[in-house]
Amino acid sequence: MTHQDIINSDLYWDSRFAENWEEHDGPRQSRFFASLAIEHLPFWLVEQLKRNSLTLADWGCAQGDGTDVWASYIDATQITGVDFSAVAIDQANQRYPSIRFINEDWLVEGSVCEEMFDVVFSSNTLEHFHKPYVALNSICQRAKKAIVLALPYKEMERIDEHFFSFLPENIPLRLANGFRLIWSRVVDCRKLQNTRWSGDQVILAYVDTNWIDNLRLTLSDCHIAQLDAIRISIVLEEREREKADLQKEMAEWRTEAKEFFNWWSEQQVNTIQRKGLIKIGETQQQIYVRQLAEVKEIFSKQKQINALQQLELMKISDWATSIDSAPIAYAARKYGRILARALYKSLPLSLNVKQKLRSNLMRLKPLSPSTVSLSNSLNTARINSFNENSLLLGQGKERDVFVFSVIDWHFRIQRPQQLARSFAKAGSRVFFFSNHFIDSVEPGYDIEQLDPLLPIYQIKLHVRGAPAIYFAPPTSHAEIMIEASMARFVMDFAALSSLSIIQHAYWYPLVLRLPNTYRVYDCMDHHEGFGNVPEELIEIEKNMLQRSDLVVVTSSWLESFARESAQNIAVVRNACEYEHFADSPEEVYVDTNGRKIIGYYGAIAEWFDLEIIRAIAAANPDDLILLVGNDTAGASLALKDIKNIVFTGEVAYSKLPFYLHAFDVCILPFKVIPLTLATNPVKIYEYLAAGKLVVSVDLPEIAQFGDLVQRAKSVDEFVELVTKAKTSYKVDPSRESERKAFGSQQTWDHRVAELDVAIKSLALPKISVVVLTYNNLDLTIACLVSLVEKSDYPNLEIIVVDNASIDETRAYLATFLKNYPSTKVILNDDNLGFAAGNNVGLAAATGDYLVMLNNDTVVTQGWAMTLMRHLQADKSIGLIGPVTNNIGNEARIETSYKQISDMPVEAFNYTLSKMGDTFAIKNAAFFCVMMQRLTYEACGPLSEEYGLGFFEDDDYCRRVEASGLKILCARDVFIHHQLSASFNKLPSKDKEALIERNKAIYERKWGPWIPHSYRIEKIE
Repeated sequence: MTHQDIINSDLYWDSRFAENWEEHDGPRQSRFFASLAIEHLPFWLVEQLKRNSLTLADWGCAQGDGTDVWASYIDATQITGVDFSAVAIDQANQRYPSIRFINEDWLVEGSVCEEMFDVVFSSNTLEHFHKPYVALNSICQRAKKAIVLALPYKEMERIDEHFFSFLPENIPLRLANGFRLIWSRVVDCRKLQNTRWSGDQVILAYVDTNWIDNLRLTLSDCHIAQLDAIRISIVLEEREREKADLQKEMAEWRTEAKEFFNWWSEQQVNTIQRKGLIKIGETQQQIYVRQLAEVKEIFSKQKQINALQQLELMKISDWATSIDSAPIAYAARKYGRILARALYKSLPLSLNVKQKLRSNLMRLKPLSPSTVSLSNSLNTARINSFNENSLLLGQGKERDVFVFSVIDWHFRIQRPQQLARSFAKAGSRVFFFSNHFIDSVEPGYDIEQLDPLLPIYQIKLHVRGAPAIYFAPPTSHAEIMIEASMARFVMDFAALSSLSIIQHAYWYPLVLRLPNTYRVYDCMDHHEGFGNVPEELIEIEKNMLQRSDLVVVTSSWLESFARESAQNIAVVRNACEYEHFADSPEEVYVDTNGRKIIGYYGAIAEWFDLEIIRAIAAANPDDLILLVGNDTAGASLALKDIKNIVFTGEVAYSKLPFYLHAFDVCILPFKVIPLTLATNPVKIYEYLAAGKLVVSVDLPEIAQFGDLVQRAKSVDEFVELVTKAKTSYKVDPSRESERKAFGSQQTWDHRVAELDVAIKSLALPKISVVVLTYNNLDLTIACLVSLVEKSDYPNLEIIVVDNASIDETRAYLATFLKNYPSTKVILNDDNLGFAAGNNVGLAAATGDYLVMLNNDTVVTQGWAMTLMRHLQADKSIGLIGPVTNNIGNEARIETSYKQISDMPVEAFNYTLSKMGDTFAIKNAAFFCVMMQRLTYEACGPLSEEYGLGFFEDDDYCRRVEASGLKILCARDVFIHHQLSASFNKLPSKDKEALIERNKAIYERKWGPWIPHSYRIEKIE
């Protein structure tokens, strides 16, 4: 029988369809169906694939889209994509070079290759055949253990390319090769976000009876779903009963809570009164009057309040205005919140009940559903940390930690998860960015709380097509979506001050545009040593080594490798979770033959030395060599003739102590190659934490363990050391204690402490900010305090130059200097004007980057670092300034805030949507401008012939242009500007005369002055 006979000339991949594959949105749909199938397969089946390194064939893979989804769950070396179209396979090989693809037609009898696979997967292919089960009988001959199918279900009105409808009455329970159906799951795709199918899909798993018998599954591991009318009615009845039970339970709980509230109120009212929150007999109106009097008293003492208190005046003014309009509502809210917080903290209830209470209360102010999609997993929590006030008040001293990971949190527990958890234990808010994206056309993210007791969350960003990060850098379209999704996340969580730990080059383009973040490259491996990393990603890594604020390496070899490019390097080696490995679990692996166990756990890949294992097995025939881990090197096949070697396949991290504490000797049998020379093996720390004897090949990183680890320079020496070790493993208990003591000091918490020291010791470039003052004390106070509170930069030099103010400015500056002694305050005897006054400050500045900032400005969180990043990225930029609410050129954007307290939220809504964006501008307005010191040295000080001011900034821009440098405006930095606070106090005639005089000076030097553009950009 030929392929043509089977499908009656209707090919599921003909030349016309192949040419229009992208047009039909094929890649995204293939990934959607693959993700859907994997998510709805039984957990044990996916675990078997991982743990035992089972091979999987994706039959009908087309251009390979979908195989990359599988590669996010199991090792790419286990996967083979199969398609009879040579065109499609050529495309697949180009798209996913790390995955194997073969061009074969399994439907033709006697095909050249009869390769078998443990599992055959096929997604949405069989419906393209008139006789799908004839085709299925052919492909099932290639499966050894299981067949997994994803099919459109109950598709009564078929699309043009479909020739068969799969219904309950035509889906068999047994295939021609004897495989039986043990799992089916029906998914209504209409209800899924960003769905690619407007109907039902059925996921089917047929398995070999002998294989499944050995797995010892239970009834809970099997599921057969047939959603006919009877089944639906049963389900609905069950749900109604569950709903009624839940409502009854909640009613009882509310009654209990109400009783407790009443009791608590009686017990606590005297305490509340003693604290002065509410006076006995005081009405809500009286409370309001008393509070307003306190506010007015604060205002009456305005001149005596120091710098930090002065900043609060703007907030108090806004607050007083709001409470004037609704005094009783204000008092009720204020004291209601105080009582609620006190009540919540003192409740003698279980943690579970408290969480229920908190969840119900927090529903009053959830995260915006338009910007956050919540995962359906059971441990997902709605995160209620968003607070508009956090934008106003800033993020404090601690930066949020962003871990841009190489893996998903739920993959193998490795360095990324361990560092993230230890950061959270140290008190940081940690966001772990998964390598899995959510396929969506709308920017956003899914969030999952990973530990109910720690501030640690996994984020999955929305990116159309959900690309895999391993095979190529992000496309331009993917970059745009990643940034838009990231902007929504940052805004929702007010994560405006961050530490970005980058663990894969794919993330680096995003981090380069992310505002106000430290860039730390966590270099865990020598990626070129893997041999399958695309050259484009290697080039990004080289750039990352050069431009990161800190490069963290795990070994001395990587330190030498990185030192050629990196400016700041810290060696932060791997470690262990000591508590997990130190004590023997209640249940430990037992060899039924009572043999001593020579053990290894970890990846069994191309760097694993099979020659050493053969030699150990031959020299110790009466012992068991137990190898625990995912075998991607074909070791089990190569060593199958050796009877005293046992492979377990991959096991969960939680189960490693079960095997480790059974080992009499632990081994590290790696090849000595460039990849392993750069490796700092985690498992050595874990072996030692358990107090085990360890024998390793002589790699550079093993030297740090001294005589706690035996090192072998040859295969023979390795065998000799293992043989000695197994006979002396219980001779000296003190040595076991030494090994455990060493392990106890090599934990992930220790490593995060080391990393924290390295970050705090960073020699970031110095930024000098010159603030020129002349009267307008209130504005100066707001400006300087915002500099202190919002700059969020550790190496900031503030230089205040006063141009002979005649109000109380100088007295205030004396107080400010006492509070901030690192500030430089320069008092001019005369009003030198704008140019000369700034020149005094610039001459005193010692920074690598220089800023001129008007005293009628208020800066926003992280403004300084974000502006500086543009200059770091492009040395051809001479001057750069921010966007603002009030200026006479293109830097102005349209704003709507009326109160300064509303400014941050509105500003960040704009700037976060413009991450990394700049535009060329003819004249940078000098209310705020930053330049490199090299620009200043090339162009010199401002021209002082313009006297009090006007046109000196245009003049300087012409000098910058003449030096061949660019002038830009940064859309991702906003600074509030009052505009001409000093010049507006000049009489109109004097001001007009000054403008005309200075315009003439400018035109003599540079020709006709070109008026500034007044194009105003609106905030969307």
